[in-house]
Amino acid sequence: MAILLGTLMAGTASAEWRYTPAHQMFGDAPAARVDDGSGHSLALVCWNGVPMVSVAGYASQMGADRRKPLEVLVDGIGYRLESRHSPNDGVWFAPSPLGLTKTLQGGNVAVVTPQDTRPSRFSLSGADEPIERVLAACR
Repeated sequence: MAILLGTLMAGTASAEWRYTPAHQMFGDAPAARVDDGSGHSLALVCWNGVPMVSVAGYASQMGADRRKPLEVLVDGIGYRLESRHSPNDGVWFAPSPLGLTKTLQGGNVAVVTPQDTRPSRFSLSGADEPIERVLAACR
């Protein structure tokens, strides 16, 4: 397991998590966000009082919004989310279960795989404080 985590971490960009008062798709919704260095981003957003996972930067076929699975693996703990995909914005989003939110706050590496795409790795180092600010906005 340690070798697997080391391998995952080696391929993870060392970008830092940051808090922003607005999100590209959700407007004034506060967000905690990180980039992977390859054009993908992972965010936890407070949208209408609900913590939402949002990922962006994945190529997609144009068309109407659709529901698709979104796989999130954090330090070996897997979550399969039924996400909404907005092809025009290139954004996938889904409500974040409490377990996933807490795992993102205290984890090391998240591997995110939207359906029909390749996985992206995100460092979770420094995620705790920005995510806590988002959760405070949701309360």
